[in-house]
Amino acid sequence: MKTTFTIALFLIGSVLYAQSSEEAAIKAALFAETTAYMNRDYEDWASHWDSSREVSFLVTNMGMRENNWDKISSSMKADMESNSNPIQATLETSDFDISVTGKQAFVVYVQNMKSGNEEYKTYEVRNLRKVKGQWKLAAMVSSKIGDE
Repeated sequence: MKTTFTIALFLIGSVLYAQSSEEAAIKAALFAETTAYMNRDYEDWASHWDSSREVSFLVTNMGMRENNWDKISSSMKADMESNSNPIQATLETSDFDISVTGKQAFVVYVQNMKSGNEEYKTYEVRNLRKVKGQWKLAAMVSSKIGDE
């Protein structure tokens, strides 16, 4: 009986650890992609996306919507080149809801960006794929919270 309980406890612990390590890896991928964007580093930013397949990109408050990697990539590269100074802001993320199924992850969270006297709060939605052991973005939606 003790052996069965010990094995069950070990298996439960392993599953919980695996989930939390996957969630940590997913959060790290999200943080790295956002940091690269804010640093205006196109190559680093692009490396966090699964450009091998279809992707989706939607930023509601800016009217940006695209589902073709070549167009997203071209638009983001042009934006980063024409606005090459790093974005001076502080980001805080909270309220993560992460669902992982195999090599797919779906994430919803709140992001609060503070820059000078301005503050923007957004709902962030991401779909990620595990590619060669690394979590890569496949889709993103960013929607500002509030009336503005």
